[in-house]
Amino acid sequence: MPEAHEVFRFQEAAKALDIELHVLKPSEFDLVVDSLGGWSAIYQGRELRKPDLIIPRTGSETSYFTLAVLRHFERQGVAIVNPPAAIEAVADKLHTLQVLAGAGLPIPKTILGKFPVDVGLVEREIGFPVVVKKLRGTRGAGVMLCENRAQFDDLANLLDGAAQGQDFLFQQYIKASHGRDVRVLVVDGKAVAAMERRSTDGGFKSNISLGGAAMPFAPPPAMAELAVKVARELQLDVAGIDILFDKTAYRICEANSSPGFQGLERACDVDVPELVFVAMSRKFGLPLRHSARWERAIDRAAKAVLGPMPRPVNDDAPAMARAPTRRKRKPA
Repeated sequence: MPEAHEVFRFQEAAKALDIELHVLKPSEFDLVVDSLGGWSAIYQGRELRKPDLIIPRTGSETSYFTLAVLRHFERQGVAIVNPPAAIEAVADKLHTLQVLAGAGLPIPKTILGKFPVDVGLVEREIGFPVVVKKLRGTRGAGVMLCENRAQFDDLANLLDGAAQGQDFLFQQYIKASHGRDVRVLVVDGKAVAAMERRSTDGGFKSNISLGGAAMPFAPPPAMAELAVKVARELQLDVAGIDILFDKTAYRICEANSSPGFQGLERACDVDVPELVFVAMSRKFGLPLRHSARWERAIDRAAKAVLGPMPRPVNDDAPAMARAPTRRKRKPA
């Protein structure tokens, strides 16, 4: 179960902060909608108390039913991190790119595939090598690199014959970032941690879930600012932004509304769930033990980590803040 580790870590952090946390399955809800108002939530046949905060961990696999459940809570005034509209938008890779392109942010040139595949269009607009992606996918699944036209012709024939119901993206290959990228974690408008991921087998995919290696990374101000802008445009309170290295700048690979963080915590020695709890308690005015202490620590890190650089003219420009160090558990 891909999310098992992240769910466990949220449970662990909640216990340390005296937070009452319940892990619920969207499929176990019954939705009753009427015009009488008042609180309504039925889970496994029982009335559910109104929560202070919901943190969905469904990401690109979010189904229509899950979105309906989240919207039901949202319309009844429950704070949700991230909001359902943002989760739905980010689950669609092309929609994500359309939003970012509309905001003038750098993305790889992309074509939505249709059948039969127009190989000539792909060659003219993007060229080879070309990256082929499923419209919805996660952890590097459904992504491949076609080195030349011959390979692409073979793939196009396969897609035309067997995948009429699937949607694919054809995307510009960024050679300078072959086998490496940076995952930046953005929480409540701040870049709080980052890791560089590298392929260990010479392939172009660097996902840790596929065997890639991770190491802590201090993103330059321009990269941290780009990650924060992406999260802001996509209206994500918590986001994992994957950024590619280009020859002289950066390009956005994709955004994740429910980012995995096992590799990030290991590489950077940070406590991601605790940071999310603290930041969201501050954002939504929720009580939390030790929140004042962590707020001061986060603010100090945001001011100090970039060193003695001149203050940007734009007060909204983000600093790279470091998340709280993950606390070591006492031995049993």
